[in-house]
Amino acid sequence: MSKTGIASARRGAVVGIVSLMLQGTASAAPDLSNVLGILDGMQDGGWAKISLNSFSEAWPDRIDRPFSNSLYGSTNSLIPAWSGFAWDSDRAELLLFGGGHANYAGNEVYRWSAVTQRWERGSLPSDVILDSGTYTAKDGALNAPLSAHTYDNTNYLPVADRMLLLGGAVFNSSTNFRIPDGNGGNVGTGPYLWDPAKANANQVGGTTGSAVNPAVIGGQMWQNRQLSGFGDLSVVSGTSATAVENGHDVVYFTASSGGSTNKNLFRYSLVDLNDPSKDTLERVGIFWGGTDATGAAGYDPASRLYVALGAQPGTLNVWDIDSAGPDNRNRMITPTIVGEGTFTGGQLWGIDWHPDSGTFLLWSGGGEVWSLAAPESGTVDGIWALSRVTTGSFLSAAQLPPPEIQNGVWGKWKYVPNLNAFMALENGDHGNVWVYRPENWSNPVPIPEPLVIELMLAGLGLLALVRRWRGPRSGV
Repeated sequence: MSKTGIASARRGAVVGIVSLMLQGTASAAPDLSNVLGILDGMQDGGWAKISLNSFSEAWPDRIDRPFSNSLYGSTNSLIPAWSGFAWDSDRAELLLFGGGHANYAGNEVYRWSAVTQRWERGSLPSDVILDSGTYTAKDGALNAPLSAHTYDNTNYLPVADRMLLLGGAVFNSSTNFRIPDGNGGNVGTGPYLWDPAKANANQVGGTTGSAVNPAVIGGQMWQNRQLSGFGDLSVVSGTSATAVENGHDVVYFTASSGGSTNKNLFRYSLVDLNDPSKDTLERVGIFWGGTDATGAAGYDPASRLYVALGAQPGTLNVWDIDSAGPDNRNRMITPTIVGEGTFTGGQLWGIDWHPDSGTFLLWSGGGEVWSLAAPESGTVDGIWALSRVTTGSFLSAAQLPPPEIQNGVWGKWKYVPNLNAFMALENGDHGNVWVYRPENWSNPVPIPEPLVIELMLAGLGLLALVRRWRGPRSGV
């Protein structure tokens, strides 16, 4: 595709995103005036911390946490434990699930609202038991997942209106979600969906009786999709990115299998929320060489390029989805630095696609953000240009995120369409939520002028209809 064609496709993608937002939220759009006002008063390249309360205020009482008297009951390890978040664009909420491995055992979900700018709990945690040699939620793996390092594996699916957990290193294990096989062992399972519409701070996410306090009501918020073939994959240190294709949710993600650490690229399609048997899983790329894909990834739906950070600092791993198939080879890319600066990005960074600029933005802490532009051809081949777009030099250190994020960024850096800005999360106790205003930022709320005219005409037509229905008023 030519440069003009790519630009047109990118504009179409942006219009599509805005259209989906207007259609999906026309009846009850979240009031984001406070946060948008903050962004409106910032400079391009600026940062602002917008969370008004501490993450710790939403934690369950210690008595309601599994393993409450051990380190596994320490909720402040949830965010730093190699976690990522999802952005619910319908409700304008950050959704967070974490813990895992040798860290926090609780599987509750948290919400941060861009309307109230406050943390809330979305559920209470399940109790955790040992079953067939593996830990599991008290009511079993069909009803709720174990806590896990989520890396860059947590996503919101706008068509299904669900948070998707691909998984990671689950509690007290370095493997993915597991389920007893009926023969004294266990096998892989998942992925899981969580329903934001069922969020309740005082209900357990699974079934009634499964909380540490068995009297707690179960919200039945989880669904295990039991996707065929998914249990054979490992998404530990995995990457992912979402898209809407053919009217349904699609997730591209990297995973290894067969004892190998090399990560291939897969596509998960959720075709029918009410029928998991229609879900599909296919390999659309193979790891052929170079540095492994790990850390985080972004996806450009116009050029159809999946870009993942490489394990080797300063490298990228790219697949062209136009060539999707089991033998579609990855390409290791070393970007060309444009301008000043030294790029040391690797698996501890975050990356996401910015539809307005048609570039990927990368961040690892502090005020510094980098922009990655794909070749003008819209393919893997050519010059991948990387430039530093800001150092936050006009802000004091107190006005910037910390220069280093504990255990890395992973999936805690996302583009937020409701704000047309990027969001970052850090600090295990406070859960500081930051917004970054990219270059040439514009307020996403104002309705495009042609649509304003259409709405005005529609309103005049409705007014005329009402007048005809009422008939002439007496005395006029």
